[in-house]
Amino acid sequence: MHEQKQTFAWALSVEQVLERFHSARSGLAEKEADLRLRHFGTNSLPRPKRFTVLGILLQQFSSPLIFILVGAAMLTIFLKEWIDTVVILLAILVNAGLGFYQEYRAEATLEKLTTYIKERARVIRDSTEQEVDSTLLVPGDVIHLSYGSRIPSDARLIEANELSVDESVLTGESLPIHKITEELSEGTVLPERTNMVFAGTLVVEGSALALVTTTGRYTEIGRIAELVDTTKREHTPLQKALGRLGWMIFAGITFLVAAIFFLGIMRGEPIFEMMLMAVAISVGAIPEALPIALTVILAVGVERLATRKGIMRNLAAAETLGSASVIMTDKTGTLTEANMRLVDIRTRKELLDDPAQQGSIESLKPDEKDILAAALWGVDIVLENADAPESEWRFSGKPIETAIARAAHTHGFDVFEAAKVRIPLLPFNSTNKFSINGHRHKDEYIALGAPDILLQRSRLTKDDYLAMDAHIQKVSAEGKRLLGVARFPREKHGTLKRGPAHPHHASDLDFLGVLVFQDPIRPEAKDAIKRMESLGARVVMLTGDLKGTAIAISRELGWNVPEGDALSGEELRRLSDEELLPDISRIRIFARVTPEDKLRIGKLYQKAGEIVAMTGDGVNDAPSLKAVDIGIALGSGTDVAKSVAGLVLLDDNFTTIVRAIEEGRRILENIRKVFVYLTSTCLDAVILIGGSLVAGLPLPLSALQIIWVNFFADSLPALSYAFDKEYDSRRERGAEILTREVKVLTLGIGILTSALLFSMYWFLLRIGLPQEQVHSLIFVCFALYGLIVAYCFRSLRASLFSRPIFDNRYLNMSVGLGTILIIASVSVPFLRDIFQLAAIPLSLAWIIIVWLIVNIALVETTKWAFRKLNR
Repeated sequence: MHEQKQTFAWALSVEQVLERFHSARSGLAEKEADLRLRHFGTNSLPRPKRFTVLGILLQQFSSPLIFILVGAAMLTIFLKEWIDTVVILLAILVNAGLGFYQEYRAEATLEKLTTYIKERARVIRDSTEQEVDSTLLVPGDVIHLSYGSRIPSDARLIEANELSVDESVLTGESLPIHKITEELSEGTVLPERTNMVFAGTLVVEGSALALVTTTGRYTEIGRIAELVDTTKREHTPLQKALGRLGWMIFAGITFLVAAIFFLGIMRGEPIFEMMLMAVAISVGAIPEALPIALTVILAVGVERLATRKGIMRNLAAAETLGSASVIMTDKTGTLTEANMRLVDIRTRKELLDDPAQQGSIESLKPDEKDILAAALWGVDIVLENADAPESEWRFSGKPIETAIARAAHTHGFDVFEAAKVRIPLLPFNSTNKFSINGHRHKDEYIALGAPDILLQRSRLTKDDYLAMDAHIQKVSAEGKRLLGVARFPREKHGTLKRGPAHPHHASDLDFLGVLVFQDPIRPEAKDAIKRMESLGARVVMLTGDLKGTAIAISRELGWNVPEGDALSGEELRRLSDEELLPDISRIRIFARVTPEDKLRIGKLYQKAGEIVAMTGDGVNDAPSLKAVDIGIALGSGTDVAKSVAGLVLLDDNFTTIVRAIEEGRRILENIRKVFVYLTSTCLDAVILIGGSLVAGLPLPLSALQIIWVNFFADSLPALSYAFDKEYDSRRERGAEILTREVKVLTLGIGILTSALLFSMYWFLLRIGLPQEQVHSLIFVCFALYGLIVAYCFRSLRASLFSRPIFDNRYLNMSVGLGTILIIASVSVPFLRDIFQLAAIPLSLAWIIIVWLIVNIALVETTKWAFRKLNR
């Protein structure tokens, strides 16, 4: 690959820079672009991985628990206790290997998911505009920049229309920079190169044509990326919280272990044996598999959601996704099909006549054709398959614009000729709600936008205004979307010839009529909303459409929304936060809202104690998506929106949000199950050993036995919970892990089963069974308890027998493997010698079976009692 040299493109005129790059306004030829791609390479940064194999491996040995085991292994080497050394080192390697595999998988999953979201660029080649993968851009390409797009490479502007760019990512400047096309001096510093645009920055207003000057690592942001390593791996908030909890548990257990150690010394036990016992109890009492299991659960959940068209941008978003209590959603594309169709054209005369009139676009009258032709001036679309027959052409662009293009093409208009004569003057944005476009051969301008806004700016008598506005409100109440079309003469606003247009230029308009569009409701949206609300998340519609349109759509969705439960943006802005807050819980629809309104509404819901998720697709949605708890960007939306959202919907479908919430609930449930399962077994070793020392009984388990059970029996079932697909669909608020239910079950089950195990040990010794057989029985009961009750903890609320028991094959394999290892420990002579165990006569096997049955009953009874007390 060849280097791209500094060209000082900002110091050249437009014609000079085109000549320097051997390009033209009509773009490069495809053949030339292919040659340059091979010469310069792809337009992509050398992307450092978010992780390294060595880094993840070393991370496994940073745990204080591993330090304890390493210290114990060194101690056994010093004392030449080789068997103990081998088992402890094996435990270290298995724990580290398992942790490494699962963390590597989690990181690799996120890395892979980032490739699902492709950035596209609009490029002109062979005089034809097309969309390509932005990595295929080369120096000399002419690209089309529009409102909401991320700039794919460094480029010199050759045409600019009201272009403003957010360059904060590069320069730190918080305000958007207005761009020009005039040449600058060669010594102009980067922040002042206003005729250049830079890779990674964002178009926040206007449109432009620009000539690509540098790509990939030769761009300004590419140079920074090579100088600064920004790939710092961060633990998610939940991982940090569990880490702190782990240290708290560690401190408490350390105190207990120290007490047991000194109690054993005072009783005359060997110091070395008690040191190993203290280490073993510490390891057994702390759920060190919890961080690994957490990583597995999150990674599996995120990957599972990806197969259903929902891309999580980070694990932190997955942690809180299931807790959303309010979903603020747009209508178009999420609740509807985003298949906008032009269904009617109503002229000014028709708007003043009978509102009951139903039109059609099968055949158009001359004045209706004039309105469609005028609207075509404002269309900015790309033909995706120019080589296909005309009847199969596919247009890409904004839904309304593609609907206009399809209808115009059907009625014989030359869509591409219209694009050639169009002069974009004022781009549409969500604040003005209209655009202004000119025509190269006509002395007038066309304004396209919200009909109520254009009506207010038109030359109308009061009676005509009221009649037309009533007609528009009636049509919108049918669930249809309207686009107003108006014109005004060029002579009246001559400044538009010489410079950019401004909203205040559009006044005293000649209102021509409206285009009527319909976007069908998604068939699955109604059921999806019911499912969402059954999970405890209330759905609220925020739309730029008229209130009547929004209410009509809501009725199609099965909502019964009284007029008082829908607010327009104008009504909203007349209310203070204090006035709105008491009533915000009953409002279902916010119509005609601006991005600023969305931000305010989201903050008010948060102030009311809700956990808020919001969908968005535009540049101006970005502040709201960032401010709410969970931002959800549409896959068809702007790069700006996707860059700040936690979840991206590849299919723009509301059903995918439901799936994402369900997956979030599943993740939360599985984390809680793992926590209860692992921590409820933590007290077994402490109470069993501590009780024996206090009661003056022989120690029932050796350090080696505790480590063997802890690492090779309990950990694998915990990881298997990540693959459980069932979850509790109860309504709940918050993403708290340590709920009252979790605390009660952890302590209740942990203390009861531990006390029961000690009582059985005391009883077996009391009735005179041989001590070596009792130790073997206690070892097997201690180990198999964690394996068998793993099935009970698959649900913290439902009964073990209320769902299929063996449908988690990973759990079945884990329990099967653990059971084989435990049975082998007392059956295989070689292993019996290592663990100092005795064979268990078949005549005593009933004790183990009864023990397991009693513990299953104990766990299920505790769950039942909690259910009864909390109904």
